[in-house]
Amino acid sequence: MFATKVLLPPEKIILKLPALLILIMGLLICSINKPAHAIVRGKPVHGLALYGEPKYGPDFEHFEYVNPNAPKGGTLTRGLIGTFDSFNAFSFKGTPPHPAILQYAGNGSFFYFNETLMARGADEPMALYCLICKTVEVAEDNTWIEYTIRPEARFHDGSPITAEDVVFSFNILMEKGHPRYRYYWGDVDSVEKLEEDRVRFYFKTTKNNELPMLVGEIPVLKKSFWETRGIESATLEIPIGSGPYRIDSFEPGRFFTFKRDPNYWGKDLPVTRGSANFDVMRFDYYRDDDVSFQAFLSGAFDIRGENDPTRWATGYEQDLIDSNALIKEAFSDNQPDEIHPFVINIRRAKFTDIRVRKALALAFDFDGTNRTVAHGLMVPFRSFFQGAGLESTGLPKGKELEILERYREQIPREVFTTAFEPPRNKSEGDLRKNLMLAQSLLAEAGWIIRDGILTNENTGERFEFEFLLRLPFYERWVGPFLKNLERLGIRGVIRLVDPTQYLNRMDEFDFDMTIGARPLWGGQSNSPGNEQREMWSSDAADRNGSENWIGIKDLGIDAIIEDLIKAPTRESLIAHTHALDRVLLWNHFVVPAYVEPNIWWAYWNKLGRPQYTPASGPQPAVWWYDEEKDAELGRLQNTHTNDTKGLSKLLVIALIAAGSVLAFIVYRQRRRT
Repeated sequence: MFATKVLLPPEKIILKLPALLILIMGLLICSINKPAHAIVRGKPVHGLALYGEPKYGPDFEHFEYVNPNAPKGGTLTRGLIGTFDSFNAFSFKGTPPHPAILQYAGNGSFFYFNETLMARGADEPMALYCLICKTVEVAEDNTWIEYTIRPEARFHDGSPITAEDVVFSFNILMEKGHPRYRYYWGDVDSVEKLEEDRVRFYFKTTKNNELPMLVGEIPVLKKSFWETRGIESATLEIPIGSGPYRIDSFEPGRFFTFKRDPNYWGKDLPVTRGSANFDVMRFDYYRDDDVSFQAFLSGAFDIRGENDPTRWATGYEQDLIDSNALIKEAFSDNQPDEIHPFVINIRRAKFTDIRVRKALALAFDFDGTNRTVAHGLMVPFRSFFQGAGLESTGLPKGKELEILERYREQIPREVFTTAFEPPRNKSEGDLRKNLMLAQSLLAEAGWIIRDGILTNENTGERFEFEFLLRLPFYERWVGPFLKNLERLGIRGVIRLVDPTQYLNRMDEFDFDMTIGARPLWGGQSNSPGNEQREMWSSDAADRNGSENWIGIKDLGIDAIIEDLIKAPTRESLIAHTHALDRVLLWNHFVVPAYVEPNIWWAYWNKLGRPQYTPASGPQPAVWWYDEEKDAELGRLQNTHTNDTKGLSKLLVIALIAAGSVLAFIVYRQRRRT
């Protein structure tokens, strides 16, 4: 399934991500140990669960993690990094405000602007419930899925949502939308309008067990609007959506606002009740994260997701936290952790040799860097599926070993003989030993020191490369790594670019090395599936905009991915995931840098929250504006401002006094001489 850490607020997310559906499908699957064919089939139902019956029955009134009586009103302001020049979230062209904002609220359970046939619940990561559809039915033999559309479903212009709109949406996205759609729904053969309110999707295969879940997440677009504009083009014309918010005002690259639609057609549905509580949602843009942070501390916006460990540990004013004006929380959830490996572009000739890549990994000092730049808050990278029980450990055995044996001649021998562990520097002298080993590997690969620079003895090429970054704080992790490489004769330079330029370069694979981070890269869920093709398959390696940043072209990996997608049971899925993870690790496609075990949020104490927070983490889409809290926050902020002014005055007085004393001392000294 497509997934990412759903707790990421928009300010942590870069625009127009290739991983849109990773944001959409996160948390869809849980680790229940039941056969995949347990999806209810052969009858119309209100919802689907991959492993059996959904948690909520056909008569449920609302999700447990919402307040169905939450007050409506107020404004929620968020901060984003970068810019935007289009409101088309479905094209390869242009930079939209963020597809996840235009389409999905928070974790994808609720919708701001565009909607899909079904929505999911955050407290039950394996189920979808009808939103635009009234009922859904999966064929007994898994050859099709059929939806009946709610008669009350409407677009913002008041026109009904019809089967024709659904058919158009699927076809136009597959034919002219972002290339990722052809991967996500590639196992769908066709779609047919049966009646005005009934639509059926036919499948190419019966083996893809998650496909019925994926189809429910297809965004439904208004045919009469998009067929005359061209979905492949960037546009600042405000589209016609169907969600609880409309785009109200905007200034390209600076801000845009959502205004709650009081006539929203779905406001009383069980899947939406208790959400969309703010009258206005404003999204302000900042040129970089430092400016955004200062704006947040000044009260310019309300919620901030933090990814800088130094700033998290020391950057927030303690008196604001102590007074309860500012809330700072670290969350953990039931999803794979956020991994941050240094991604190597093996399309570059210098990185094709596995010995070179292994040598690069030996030059990274996790222990020293974590201690000096991250206050010890990070953990070592050990798996592409770390933190959710899907990571490979020890040596392969059982079903996993059986899978790997099929490809023994195509995969590194260490897969069978050695448990993967990243290089560590726990004691004095470890780094020196690792660098000596790296030097030997580079020499074996034909790289020698010439005039102080590592040089390919056959081609004369110097070992020089660019490390592409989009956020300044990453330099703290990369800088020590590059210094260690200098000791090997390798020259690496950091190139920091703005988010839009970074995204464009990554879409075209125009980089040597970079840091992998969600939501652009590396997002995993509790149930890996179709998205693995997008990240590691040979076909994706040459397709601009894919997540195969590394450039992997490996028939063995391709085969494991296809078997993983067709896994008939949870046990089989886990075994295939372990096998895939192990093969990726031992190919040394990345420098195993670090992993964030928690997610950090800071927010001003003016917001109300439901009492119950699901295991997937807090859901800001169901928070609300609290007038009493806001009044108290204003009082606390004024007190803080006055105290700060008082301290500033005292400091000025102290400086003046010190200056006067110093001047008097100098005067006396001159008189004596």
